[in-house]
Amino acid sequence: MCSEVPEQQAVRMIDEYTNRFLTEYPVHCELRTMPLGNLHSHKGFEIYLCLQGKGSYIVGDRLYPLHSGTLTIIHPHVSHRPVSESPRELHRYVLSVDEAYLERLSGACPDINGGITALLAETGSQSSHLFLTVTHLAQFRSLLAELTGLLQLRPPYFELQMLKLMSELLLLIIEIRGQLPAVGLSRSENERLIDEVLAHLITHYQEDLRIEDLLRQFPVSRSRLFGLFKQTTGSTITQFLTEFRIHKAKNLLADTALPITEIAARTGFGDLSHYFNVFKRQTGMTPKQYRAQAAQLTPHDQLAQPAPPGQLAQPAPHDQLAQPAPHDQLAQPAPHDQLAQPVPLDRLAQPLQPVQSSQPAASPLLLPHGSSSKE
Repeated sequence: MCSEVPEQQAVRMIDEYTNRFLTEYPVHCELRTMPLGNLHSHKGFEIYLCLQGKGSYIVGDRLYPLHSGTLTIIHPHVSHRPVSESPRELHRYVLSVDEAYLERLSGACPDINGGITALLAETGSQSSHLFLTVTHLAQFRSLLAELTGLLQLRPPYFELQMLKLMSELLLLIIEIRGQLPAVGLSRSENERLIDEVLAHLITHYQEDLRIEDLLRQFPVSRSRLFGLFKQTTGSTITQFLTEFRIHKAKNLLADTALPITEIAARTGFGDLSHYFNVFKRQTGMTPKQYRAQAAQLTPHDQLAQPAPPGQLAQPAPHDQLAQPAPHDQLAQPAPHDQLAQPVPLDRLAQPLQPVQSSQPAASPLLLPHGSSSKE
């Protein structure tokens, strides 16, 4: 299981590392073995290939299994967070592609219904999750390794080679979608339970959620619920709910002109003082300071043009790229009958009226006042 990230070092909701690279050039790919971060989002599509390790991937309102051979495609600005279950961190390729780049490629392929972005999209969902065969895993891994090297070296005819590799990658995704059967893979009772708990928290995060309400909704013991949730997501229920609410508050601060008091109420913080304290502890700044900083960032809908290769910024030292292992050391994906099928969490949250910050709590809360029972 991955280690906890201290609250004072929590990663900002907006992934500026990825956004910076996509501003300088619309495609970024690297092999990562570094520790995992907190819930975050960024512009551009993300293609996440897991090579080694085991865990879960929280993407929007879904929970996916992660292991060697899983491929996750995430839409722009969708919140996500991987969690490792193994002592060693996940080894994964992460490819980010700006939407404007894909739209320009679509202009050269008028025969594709809906454009190239439609190839990456799954109808009615903000993400998709595929289980690769050994052959497809090796092919995908080889393409991403070549793409990573190409972006680093920028050899002659770089753009033509980039188009070639991106075309091969998109064609491989088409092949995988067409060949992999839609098999109803079984899920364990524990996995279904945590899926339902996550769905309940995400649907009702604006409300005063009580531990007692959760235990009535899910008739399991307190210790089992807390233990399974921590094992699956890497966080306690309270930590996850706090992180999710702060994530939503950041979106509203950056994208709307709503008063800060109303944002606190809309994101489930009934106590304004508690909201300010938690926000400052999680981000290192007040909501007002965060809003001012977000206003200075490049708007999400501003399309970035690729910079000349000589002007491309180099990655920070702590984000050094790991070298891919030889193909013959590639971990084998688990058999299909052992893979967990992600279940959509399709219950939608209803908008609530703002909660008055002076209203006293009727009983112990998960948030904003904290639970009286330790997890």
